[in-house]
Amino acid sequence: MNEFFLANGSIFRHIFYTTAMVYDRREQEPFPPVNVYRCVDRILVQALVPGLAAHEIHVSVDGQDLLLEGRLSRGTGHYIREERYSGRFRRRIPLGCAVHTEPGLTMKNGILHIELQKKG
Repeated sequence: MNEFFLANGSIFRHIFYTTAMVYDRREQEPFPPVNVYRCVDRILVQALVPGLAAHEIHVSVDGQDLLLEGRLSRGTGHYIREERYSGRFRRRIPLGCAVHTEPGLTMKNGILHIELQKKG
């Protein structure tokens, strides 16, 4: 945060954002955002992926982790403001237990629902 002193001695504080700072912030936030539910015999994951179809997202299991990979295309034209994520994404979600490698997938209203059966 930058501090500026006015003629009367008071402090004026202001944060200046640049496009680079917005992209840096986006790269630090995990995408896609998810909710993970642990049930008795299964794990349910909801991933927010607006603008994508279920077949455009590669879903796999690696040990006790769920992997989500894909790409959100950026629209064409001159942006006045750009806040939505675009580009390639890869997200590793720890599940905390062993699951079968074939997840059940459904998509509804931009939310990918993933159902994973627990092992044993």
